[in-house]
Amino acid sequence: MNKGKAIQKLFFESIRQRLPDHISIVHEIAEMLEISYDSAYRRLRGDKDLSIDEMKILSTRYGISIDSLFGNNNADILFQPFMLRSEESGFEEWLRLRIQEISKIKEARTKEVIMVARDLPIFYYFDFPELAAFKIFFWKKMLLHNPEYHDKLFDINDMPEQLLNQGKHLLSSYNTANVIEIWCQETFMRLMQQIEFCRISGFFANRQIADYLLGKYESLIRHMQDQTEKGCKFHLGHSVLEDGDENMKIFFNEVLLIDNTVFIQRDGLKKIFMTHNSLDLLTTTNPAFCNQVEKSLRLIMKTGNHISGTSGFECNRFFTPLYEKLEEFKKGVYSYRYIL
Repeated sequence: MNKGKAIQKLFFESIRQRLPDHISIVHEIAEMLEISYDSAYRRLRGDKDLSIDEMKILSTRYGISIDSLFGNNNADILFQPFMLRSEESGFEEWLRLRIQEISKIKEARTKEVIMVARDLPIFYYFDFPELAAFKIFFWKKMLLHNPEYHDKLFDINDMPEQLLNQGKHLLSSYNTANVIEIWCQETFMRLMQQIEFCRISGFFANRQIADYLLGKYESLIRHMQDQTEKGCKFHLGHSVLEDGDENMKIFFNEVLLIDNTVFIQRDGLKKIFMTHNSLDLLTTTNPAFCNQVEKSLRLIMKTGNHISGTSGFECNRFFTPLYEKLEEFKKGVYSYRYIL
């Protein structure tokens, strides 16, 4: 296959990765370029070259960097942004995009996911609806500055049921995916700091809510320790079969850690998700950038400690200080320098 046809194949594969499973790429190409299905098929097979105008139309529509396809290390890197909207439907879309991405990972023939978690991944909160509801409340009030939340107080009796149900579906999907996660102590500290900040700021409907949330958080941490020791993700209250697959590898690295970042490799295509402003996303498939991030992540793993599926010593060494810190928060000895 000559270089031109290889680039065109990679270009169409990048489009395919961005499409929901129920959407036909042939239909999309034919509709976008205003050509017949037969003409679309010939372009997909490489029998006919895409014109410059056609590549421009498709690259603009799907946010694909043409430079990245040519592997130009000196070119500007094109990121596709997803900015979370403050209204309720914004969170629904945010969760739906993650469900779609996990589905694509599961369907790939070869796959690898490496996630750097400076904050505990949102998936895990949905086994504890009160904690998930608090995170949504906190983000809407402190990050998105939703006008409806300006004077709103958090009440555990006021739960966003639709979002929580969607989040539970997201967790179920995530639990079946093979993932490598990289943690630090800060990964579990931020929620404690956010709870304490809201308690001091008077953002709770009553004084008991902070203690209640910290109690729930202790249950979540113990559930995370249970999963880490077994090297397998599972819903709260469920057991792991003896022959269950180990689909959870956890590394602890307190020294080398970058911001929340996800590296995905599906059937040879690499993709990076970077989080900014806690919730907004930047994604790119630029080969040079993806390779650089992958190299950094593998260094972080190599210099860290593998704490999942081990004898328990390394796992205990990570979790014991968390329980001690949680007790300090319960007693009011706290520090919340980094809450967002």
